[in-house]
Amino acid sequence: MRVILTREEEDLKKDKEIFINEGFEVVELPLIKTVPIDFKLPLEEYDYIVFQSKRAVKYFLDKEKIRKGAKIVSVGGTTSEELRKYGYEPDYVPEEENVRGLIRLFRILRKGKVLIPRSSIGRRELINFLLEENFEVFPVDVYTIEPIIYDTKTLKEKLKGDYILFYSPSAVESFFANLQKAGIKTDKLKLNYVAIGKTTKKALEKEGLTNILVSPKPSTEEVVKLLKETA
Repeated sequence: MRVILTREEEDLKKDKEIFINEGFEVVELPLIKTVPIDFKLPLEEYDYIVFQSKRAVKYFLDKEKIRKGAKIVSVGGTTSEELRKYGYEPDYVPEEENVRGLIRLFRILRKGKVLIPRSSIGRRELINFLLEENFEVFPVDVYTIEPIIYDTKTLKEKLKGDYILFYSPSAVESFFANLQKAGIKTDKLKLNYVAIGKTTKKALEKEGLTNILVSPKPSTEEVVKLLKETA
């Protein structure tokens, strides 16, 4: 089976090795790249700091330290691993590794000031919930996401495969921007679409796609298992 990987180049290399070891042929098609943003902290004192991605960890901790005494909240395993690289251990990790899990977690935590290093185009679901629950919320943009656009010839060559895997709505948006630029319709592509989670699935559905495979957990290993079971 031939799978097209679309996430950022750094992460794609790691995923490629996993797929190849499981007998897949891999096509590299990174569709997004992250770019750090210069930022200043909106406050010095905060009770919680929430990381919803390993990129937020990297770009925040490359410049700042976490305030002593602040409770560290990590969305899941990958983000927690990145925190440990910088010498920090998360105090809280939700059972469900997504924004819904974070919301459930904060329902039982005491009110306080919450610092959220994030992408400039990140979703505001957690921020809005915390504001409604009377937390003081301080989002700080530490990076942004930019699309990667391919020339038509390169794109057509890379879109030959059995499955195409998306890890984020940003990659989905870039994918369709590439298709539009190249004048390619999805009904001309013989591809099966795979989403790493429900949010990414919804992004694909908004573009009119159906019969999208979704991994039960947000990990490359789970995707591999899913594709082997589906084939």
